[in-house]
Amino acid sequence: MRLVPSLLVVLLVASVFVVSNGSNALSIGRSPGAHPASPAPTAVAPFYPNVKITDGSSPFAWQVEPTMVINETGTIFVGWKETTGPDTAGVRVGASYSTDQGLSWAPNILMNQSHPSNLQCQNSDPWMALAPDQRVQYAYLEFNCNDGTNGLDVSNTTNGQDWGTVHYKLGGGGLTDKDSITVAPSGRIYAAWDEANFMIASWSDDGGSTWAPFHNPDDIPGGVLGAVVKTSANGTVYLTWWDFGSNNIFFDWSADGNTWHADKRVNDVLGSAPGQGSWQLAIPAMAIDPVTGAIYIAWPDSRNGDQDIFMSSSTDGGITWSANHRVNDDSGSHSQWMVDIAVDYASVVHAAWEDNRNGAWNIFYSNSTDGGSTWATNLRVSTQDTPLSYDRPGDYFAIEAGLDNTVYVVWTDGRGSDFDIYYARSPGFPTSTVTVTTDPVGLPVTVDGVTSKAPVATAWIVGSSHTVSVASPISLGATARYVWSNWSDGGAISHSIVVGTADATVTASFTKQYQSQVSLIPTGLGLIVLIDSMPYTATASFWWDDGSVHQVEAPTNQTVSTDVRYVWFSWSDGGSAVHSVTATAALVLTATFTEEEAMRVSTTPSGTTFAVDNTTYSSATTFWFSRDTYHVVSIVTPQTGVPGTRYQFQGWSDGGAATHVVHFTGAVSLVANFSAEYYLNVSSPVSGTGGSGWYPAGATVTATVSNQYYAQGPGERLAFQGWSGNATGTHLTSDPILMDGPKTAVAQYGTQFYLDVSSAYGTVLGADWYDQGTTAHAIVASREVEVTPGTRELFVGWSGDAAGTDVTSNGIAMDRSKIATAVWRTQYSLTIQAGPGTAATAGWYDAGATAVASLASGIVPGATGTRSVFVSWNGDASGTDPAGSRPIPMNGPRTVGTTWRTEYELRITSAYGSVVGAGWYQAGSSATASVNASVIGTAAGERVVFAGWTGDAAGDAAYSSSPILMSGPRTANAQWSKEYFLQVDSDIGTVDGSGWYREGTSVQLHASTEATSAGQTYRFSGWSGGVTSADASVTVTMTGPMTVRAKWTTETVLGGLSGTVLGLILLVLGIALVIGLLVASRRRRKE
Repeated sequence: MRLVPSLLVVLLVASVFVVSNGSNALSIGRSPGAHPASPAPTAVAPFYPNVKITDGSSPFAWQVEPTMVINETGTIFVGWKETTGPDTAGVRVGASYSTDQGLSWAPNILMNQSHPSNLQCQNSDPWMALAPDQRVQYAYLEFNCNDGTNGLDVSNTTNGQDWGTVHYKLGGGGLTDKDSITVAPSGRIYAAWDEANFMIASWSDDGGSTWAPFHNPDDIPGGVLGAVVKTSANGTVYLTWWDFGSNNIFFDWSADGNTWHADKRVNDVLGSAPGQGSWQLAIPAMAIDPVTGAIYIAWPDSRNGDQDIFMSSSTDGGITWSANHRVNDDSGSHSQWMVDIAVDYASVVHAAWEDNRNGAWNIFYSNSTDGGSTWATNLRVSTQDTPLSYDRPGDYFAIEAGLDNTVYVVWTDGRGSDFDIYYARSPGFPTSTVTVTTDPVGLPVTVDGVTSKAPVATAWIVGSSHTVSVASPISLGATARYVWSNWSDGGAISHSIVVGTADATVTASFTKQYQSQVSLIPTGLGLIVLIDSMPYTATASFWWDDGSVHQVEAPTNQTVSTDVRYVWFSWSDGGSAVHSVTATAALVLTATFTEEEAMRVSTTPSGTTFAVDNTTYSSATTFWFSRDTYHVVSIVTPQTGVPGTRYQFQGWSDGGAATHVVHFTGAVSLVANFSAEYYLNVSSPVSGTGGSGWYPAGATVTATVSNQYYAQGPGERLAFQGWSGNATGTHLTSDPILMDGPKTAVAQYGTQFYLDVSSAYGTVLGADWYDQGTTAHAIVASREVEVTPGTRELFVGWSGDAAGTDVTSNGIAMDRSKIATAVWRTQYSLTIQAGPGTAATAGWYDAGATAVASLASGIVPGATGTRSVFVSWNGDASGTDPAGSRPIPMNGPRTVGTTWRTEYELRITSAYGSVVGAGWYQAGSSATASVNASVIGTAAGERVVFAGWTGDAAGDAAYSSSPILMSGPRTANAQWSKEYFLQVDSDIGTVDGSGWYREGTSVQLHASTEATSAGQTYRFSGWSGGVTSADASVTVTMTGPMTVRAKWTTETVLGGLSGTVLGLILLVLGIALVIGLLVASRRRRKE
């Protein structure tokens, strides 16, 4: 089995391959709670529609091997390889992006190269990875340069437009192949590829400018193909690859990209991944669960004889791997390969792969919600087949899961004349199926520029616009064709349609037509035939709808000169001069005509009748006869012409009798001459007319009528107004009438109706006869009519045949006799005798209404300190509320009286404290005045003392004056006296006199001249404070608070010193003497 490695080495010289999944979405540990669960596949394929990304702008026809990433904003970035054929090596790499979830794509670009163009380097194997800063890193090989170098290009972007500087990493010396990159959480870019089937791994911390030394992680070198590198959320680097030497899938990991562990085999059946044919390689795909960190690897596996997609997973960082599980669910011997996988934020694993179960290449999809153990029913992603003859749709494509768990797929698609890059997502965009067809079915239609036999059914994105058109006419041979009639949506023959939310069918209706020919004999004389009312003077051809009915007409009596005409003789199909033909096939019709000449017959004046060959005519007529024929002309006399006219025959222009035979030898004219008489018709709607009859032309006559008025019924009559028609005048006999034609004299009578105006009260106007159609008015002289004192009638409006509420009614259309009746309403007055108050509701009220008597206010001020207070209602009202009495039924005039009481105000004044009792009192009642305290402090050592009441009050109690009789306004004044506090202090003993004294009071203070305290005798020495004096008795006047202190001195034996002080002095002198003697004694010893 060493043939496979040898064959691959040969193939790699001719073509550069790109490996597995085309994406490296970095796991950054986002919370799974922020993402909805992924949808499971349903019976309706979710990947609609398939959107073409490549736009045909590239100079290279074939685009394969897409790679893809989606950033946090939902922008989708896609790259691919540009090449010149289905099996050729890459020439350049391209890119595009979409900001609307793949509905539309930016113009395609070709990525820059790191080498000068003269080195003619080629590019291949594109691979994108998303960095933590949302920058897209794009790696692709640059190989086969004229200088013999091979290496890796890396550029990056955040917006898909500016890719910055291309960084180049020179390879290890061999042919670099099947690169992949990933970006760790730290921002470090890891890259892996194979050279001459040896694994190479490196990393860069500066965006690809510089790279670490190469490492070779694989333990069994020489069989590596398709290295796929990923990183975990903690920065661990994972590698998987296909070892085609042993037909196994291996895995390795490193914490830093420098130190690698022992390889782990992932497929649990040894040698189960051999690859099939030249291009169906067993390159693996790898994805990391962004929530749990679980690792998933999928690959094409041949353990069952044909290639299937198998998957395994590891939850311990790749140390151990689960049992392998098959992903595809077909039971035949079809091939499934080129797999890619993704894991969303709900830990759902998504897989897509190339599949030929339907006899062509298509992309299929499935997902697993239990870590890859079981898989959902497979779904087809691509909506159109790629032929099996396109045996190498690249070496990989891409599937990704977005932040919202939307699944995105990009793949190489051969539904056209070459490979293009297509895109779909799940859930798909809203689509509707639009069927474009024809009636009859099977005719060609052109949909978005592609012509196909109808019907053509397509699933399109809701809201997208597409062009539909048909050709017209469509030939069915020399004499038959189809022509377009209309589209069922009313559009033009070529028009755009916008896809709605429901499936729809748009039908182009066609009509089948046959070509027919119509001609006439003789020709060249200007004769015509009418085809569907259109004239033709020569042979004409027509396209007529199948089954349509057309009218052919050979107009007979076609004049070619003043006296010569041609008449229709026959149609070649045996039809009448005017008949219908049905276009069920091509028709050929010919009309034949014969010649006639004219005989013209008329009368003077015109309007009389004559007969030719026993047929009567009433106007000048031209007769067409063949030469040398005989015809009879005749006249009836007298003749009635237009109404009111008759004629008497006078003779023929050829001198013949009223009836005679004419020998027709050629064109001729005959005239019958008559004289006229006219009839005067006198009409009137009433009896008594005169003057009707026949009169010679030019006579003068008159019309008469006998009645001026004519009764028609109660309240209705006819009145003569004058003459009309051919008569004039306003008298019963008309003006003279000249009989120069039939005349009518009409006596004009106009209908008049009587208006009767009635009223139960007052005076009314307007009763009279009125012409029909005029407008009359009923009038009442006054709106108000007094009936009795306190009772009146109020005009409300008009009834009967009149309307309105004004004294003059609305207009009354006199179209019959009318009666207008004035309507009145009885009202009674409410009189309020308000006394000192003001009545608020006195006035007129409708009979039967309920009124309420009320005053503007229930309290009416009088002289100062005096007021009137409402007590109650009397008379026709009751109640005590001035704002409204009890209801008063207005069934007659009503008078309401009021009862009031007088109140006087007691005003209380006080300079201190709060007064109680001030207010209004009923006249004759008694009140008392009071303040809240009899003694009130006003400042330190000051107070006021209640002294009694004055004004209209008496008494000396603060809390209640003597009773005050409220026989008028009263004032009570509280009187107060001010007092000050005298404080008498003494150094020895006490001195009387401390207390409160009224302002201005003189107080006598007296201290003894000598006092004893604690065995010591003291002598009074004087006063200090509020008074200064050495006298033992003093008088102070209380003009404010005052403090006075009595001062004392002690009795002594020496100059007045006390015994205690003298003893202390003697003690101090004795101690000083002893100390002096001791000091003197010590000094003598020293000497």
